[in-house]
Amino acid sequence: MKMDLLDSWVTPDEAMNLQSKMLSLELILTMLRHSGAVFRNSPRFISCIRQHLCLSLLKNAVSPSPRVFNASLQVFVTLIVHFKHHLKHEISVFFNTVFLRILDSQNSTFQQKAMVLQLLHKICQDPQTIVDIYVNYDCDLAHTDIFGKVVQQLCRVCGGTGGQQHAAGGITPDQELVIRTKGAEAMAAMVQGLEEWTKRV
Repeated sequence: MKMDLLDSWVTPDEAMNLQSKMLSLELILTMLRHSGAVFRNSPRFISCIRQHLCLSLLKNAVSPSPRVFNASLQVFVTLIVHFKHHLKHEISVFFNTVFLRILDSQNSTFQQKAMVLQLLHKICQDPQTIVDIYVNYDCDLAHTDIFGKVVQQLCRVCGGTGGQQHAAGGITPDQELVIRTKGAEAMAAMVQGLEEWTKRV
């Protein structure tokens, strides 16, 4: 079967190992997005995601390559939308050890913070996912809050943290303004999503 890679994440001027990684992430994302209900509820498939894919995504989430990092975030969004009922612990690990930590760290780069905020914006656009996160984590004493921490971080981002705190990550005042804007957009999407959800019940 001939595949058209004109819009692929892979670019010919990259090192072979990076091309292979990007192509692998692209294929995984395509498979996850187009998988059916039977595939998504297969114990063997879920086990493979837990044991192999989640571990790989955690490693790529700290990749120095912005393209690998962004691709990994896109895969994670698909997991949280379609597989959240099977990956409760894994999702908690991603939020608390990667995404929230990146937003809170003074050493995170502009690209890292911007990409995480885009991820949160994407998640907040799905009202049911927002509610599921609140119910499954913030209302469960056995798990660490996620919804509350996300709201706190978005509020902190919107309020700005000052140029000195961003110095380690090399973030300029103009970039900080972009980050604050993305934070406000994610917060607005969350509020709109919750309002939409309340109209359904």
